[in-house]
Amino acid sequence: MSKTLRYTLIAEGFAEYEFIPAYIEWAAGQVGDIQAIRTKIQLAISRNPSFSKVLQEAATYCVQSFADRKNPCDLFIVGIDLDTTDFTDDLEYHTERLKKLREAMGKVYQRYEGRIILYVPIQAVDCWIHYIQQDATPNSLESTSKNETKHKVYGQRQDRQQIEKIAREAANKADFEKLARQSRSFKHFHSQVVDFLGKYSKP
Repeated sequence: MSKTLRYTLIAEGFAEYEFIPAYIEWAAGQVGDIQAIRTKIQLAISRNPSFSKVLQEAATYCVQSFADRKNPCDLFIVGIDLDTTDFTDDLEYHTERLKKLREAMGKVYQRYEGRIILYVPIQAVDCWIHYIQQDATPNSLESTSKNETKHKVYGQRQDRQQIEKIAREAANKADFEKLARQSRSFKHFHSQVVDFLGKYSKP
């Protein structure tokens, strides 16, 4: 029997709202007959992503998601870019950024911890997309600056339509298991999703 997973996604930019839902749909299909539906709750985004907006609003949107009795939410996903490299053995900078996001959510995070997934792409989500496009070796693309990566991924034209189109195309052809081997920050996100869905799929 089909099961529905309703989730909210809060992200910095345009690409995440195409790439992550495609990934969640794929991941849900790996564990059984689960239909993933994203709620309409979303941060207002512009051409200039701002992680400060995510930090400021994440707790509010989380409460709003789980308080909706007509369309109860099962999962809240929120993320911010690392905006730099992290070649430390234990992902020190990545861990600090996750901590910053948890602290920004405060008691709301503590209350709903089992139904919240946090993600922090090293550099930005564009780096995940770049791995898919280039079929690159593990941890080989993070040293490229954010601006250079954006140029390589999206080309000269970097408006909303182009970013969403490229992100959607990359997600549709992605080997997400392989991406988890290529990018440590995606692996961290992927592991949380797999763990949550494994529990959610049980009767």
